[in-house]
Amino acid sequence: MWTPVANMRERRSCAGVGVLNGELYVVSGRNGSNLLSSVEKYRPSTGVWTTIADILLPRKFADVVALNGLLYVVGGMNNSSVLNSVECYNPNTNTWATVTAKMNMDRCSAGVVVINRPKHFTTC
Repeated sequence: MWTPVANMRERRSCAGVGVLNGELYVVSGRNGSNLLSSVEKYRPSTGVWTTIADILLPRKFADVVALNGLLYVVGGMNNSSVLNSVECYNPNTNTWATVTAKMNMDRCSAGVVVINRPKHFTTC
């Protein structure tokens, strides 16, 4: 059964969504035709949405995944093209960084998951 929760602070669609440390993150997206840089997180234990640091590159239809205590936002679209960039959020510092290695292809709405992470994988 679905249970309603508090409204987000900003109305948005086409956002990326991921879970890190038991909190739900809603990243970027759009409000009408405007791309949003804002990011919100929801803490189920308090029922409160909090605005965190803005993402560096606003995007819609991005994919989001958590790995090693960081949140990654992968691909998506700006207003004119599909993206191959990746950004990484560190909740301990409330900062975003661009991952220097870009994807080989532009992607949006692809879906991402971490399975059997290679031991040589490094994070931002």
